[in-house]
Amino acid sequence: MMKYTTYNKMDFAADEYFIQWVYHPNAENCRFWETFLANFPHKREDVKAARRIVMQLSEKSSFGRLPEEIWGKVQNEIQSGPGRSGNTPLKKWHERKRVLTTIVAVCILGMSLFFINNMGLLDKETASQPPQITLQLQDGTEQVIDETTSKVITTGNGQALGNQDKDLLVYSKTQQNATEPVYNTLTVPYGKKFGLVLADGSHITLNAGSKLRYPVQFLPGKPRDVYLDGEAFFEVEKDKERPFTVVTEKMNTRVYGTRFNVTSYKNEQNTYTVLVEGSVGVYGTEDSIVQNEPLKIVPGQKATFENGRIDVEKVNIRKYTAWTAGELYFLNDRFDLILKKLERHYNITIDNSYPKINTEHLTSSFTQGAPLELVLNILKKLQPFNYRMDGNTVIITPPN
Repeated sequence: MMKYTTYNKMDFAADEYFIQWVYHPNAENCRFWETFLANFPHKREDVKAARRIVMQLSEKSSFGRLPEEIWGKVQNEIQSGPGRSGNTPLKKWHERKRVLTTIVAVCILGMSLFFINNMGLLDKETASQPPQITLQLQDGTEQVIDETTSKVITTGNGQALGNQDKDLLVYSKTQQNATEPVYNTLTVPYGKKFGLVLADGSHITLNAGSKLRYPVQFLPGKPRDVYLDGEAFFEVEKDKERPFTVVTEKMNTRVYGTRFNVTSYKNEQNTYTVLVEGSVGVYGTEDSIVQNEPLKIVPGQKATFENGRIDVEKVNIRKYTAWTAGELYFLNDRFDLILKKLERHYNITIDNSYPKINTEHLTSSFTQGAPLELVLNILKKLQPFNYRMDGNTVIITPPN
């Protein structure tokens, strides 16, 4: 699975297992790719673009014949090579080898020209598009959220759910009564954050690379449960009759009305809750080793699930909430964790070829809008390393 983390859309489109999934989905390959996207959500746009490429290729029969024709020539050249006749002159074989090289080059050139001529618009479209915030409705349809516009959010049959005011989605408090919960899922890609007000008035800010599944309407007398993969800051509306619970893969956080931050990225194996105001209780999920009564923490404390247990410590709150204001705030953070935050914040990939410094701890802070190069240059002054940019990838190497 890890090899796919370095793939771009063209790599995916040329991968045999990926193509099999597109044309012949089954339980095994669907499970594999769903797990991959859950673990590496920043690859979702590349996967979507690759699927479109593969599907469009199936409609281009002229392109489909090209590899077969060229492969036939390759086979003919191979069969007439030195292995077929022991007295074939070496010079003649070298000539055939050059022909093979030329044929392969023509094949690659033909494929390249096809993508340039026939798919240029698609490539420009996907290359120019920034990662998009999406809202998945209860019927499975997906809407793209443009945070520069305002509009009414509706279901497929036209029922109004709420209003989008640029980077804030507000659900209506007065909706038709329901007997079963109906869920929406908001997904925020790397490089963005987004605000959400639930039907009960609770305000949530989702950080980059996060996904939240939540009821469109909370049922009377029933708990208010939401499901988080990533990081979010919660300001929960008080309701003593209906406790509010943030459910993550390893640890749950239950509250009645408070302000707190929850971090639980599945692909990073770190789950913790930091309380800003009020009181919360944290406890293990059914799938985790810890399963007990909620452990209460007070403002200024952090509860961390690690190695099958929950530990509580006093922390600097700003370190865990500065992201809500667009800031980067590192306080004695490990270098490898800093790199993960930079990947999410700037929607980039970082290839660290100098793992020796992963365990080094650094402290620094940057205001909203700080350029990536500025951040990297300051960090390299604190802990020497070199870096270079290769498109959307930062490659870190040892200092000279």
